[in-house]
Amino acid sequence: MSPTKAFYLGLILSLSNISLAQEGFSLFTKDFTPAEFAQRRNAVYDAIGKDALAVIQGAPSPAGYVRFRQSNEFYYLCGIESPHAYLLLDGGRRRASLYLPHRNFGRERSEGKLLSAEDDSLVMQLSGLEAVYPVELLGEHLARYARSIDKQKLFNPFSPAEGYAMSRDLALRCLSDIANDPWDGRASREGHFINLLRERFPHFEIQNLTPALDELRLIKSPAEIVMINKATRLSGLALIEAMRSTQPGQFEHELDGLAKFIYFRNGAQGEAYYSLIASASNAWYPHYNAGKRQMKDGDFLLM
Repeated sequence: MSPTKAFYLGLILSLSNISLAQEGFSLFTKDFTPAEFAQRRNAVYDAIGKDALAVIQGAPSPAGYVRFRQSNEFYYLCGIESPHAYLLLDGGRRRASLYLPHRNFGRERSEGKLLSAEDDSLVMQLSGLEAVYPVELLGEHLARYARSIDKQKLFNPFSPAEGYAMSRDLALRCLSDIANDPWDGRASREGHFINLLRERFPHFEIQNLTPALDELRLIKSPAEIVMINKATRLSGLALIEAMRSTQPGQFEHELDGLAKFIYFRNGAQGEAYYSLIASASNAWYPHYNAGKRQMKDGDFLLM
């Protein structure tokens, strides 16, 4: 082995032994406290009642080279950002159980630490959740509840889960496009999950959790208002930078890059939606987002 290769191998091995605390690796959100997530879950317990459960499916692993982002509904209730997680809420015991996949050592060596079922004590400490289990135990635990006469209702969000830069109207449009495709037509991930619950646990009366979550999320907490104000300020800064930097000959997508720089430079982790940057006749389209036109002197520009 050459000295150069040996050096890099030694560096990699050394780095692999750095503790998470030393490298400042954040495993749980700092935007909201465990107490706030617990308050949200308490509101769900009140909404579903003592004779009911609620089960929420987390987002799957991304299919491309993009950072994982938890679905809005799942994150709202626990703040956990691991893929393929499930949350079970017991309205009678007012107890939250999290179900996580097992540790994937190969993936962690490549991408970094990810909370898994083996981190049960750590997850409870970070999040304030009452219990953490391997994901394969969810079915067993639901079966126990199904045999109990005082647990007959099982709530689950019926609306499509909202992820990065998603809104419910566009999520529903996507599902409609798939349903109308004669060579596709598959059920949504959420619909498939509901069908599995009905098939495996016919004892339960499956009910829609979406209306209760929608009502809860209408009222923003002080911490949420702080985040909204920050996002609004960053949008303003992005617009100011675009006005300062726009020149004839630029493409519309260049201004999108400027906006992204402002967001990320100031602590944002992404966008709520893509920038609408439309010059000249493109401004006639309310949601034009192709960004392909080269702007000319004297053009009208809408951003």
